[in-house]
Amino acid sequence: MDQIQSILDGFIDFEGQRLAETLTTTILVLSGILAFIVGYLLSDLKYTVYIGLSGTVIAFLAVVPPWGIYKRNPLTYLPAGGVQVQMVDGDAGGGKEKEEGKKVK
Repeated sequence: MDQIQSILDGFIDFEGQRLAETLTTTILVLSGILAFIVGYLLSDLKYTVYIGLSGTVIAFLAVVPPWGIYKRNPLTYLPAGGVQVQMVDGDAGGGKEKEEGKKVK
């Protein structure tokens, strides 16, 4: 069950986000240009709409599922726990902070 969930989770890394944005922009621009040219040459708006919608569907299928190419550079986070910070004055807006050497569990 965990394998299925890890496949379906939509977590992608920052490089994957950049790639997804680039792919989306490229696919939509190319399909828009192609749709305009075909619609203009054939003088038919129907083909323009169909080609534009097809480009949108292709971009959706290429970007929305969390494909493996978007997960190649995972982030490594620091382990939980560390220095606990408490407010000295009790003022949450801008009081001085005091660090304690206790680990948070």
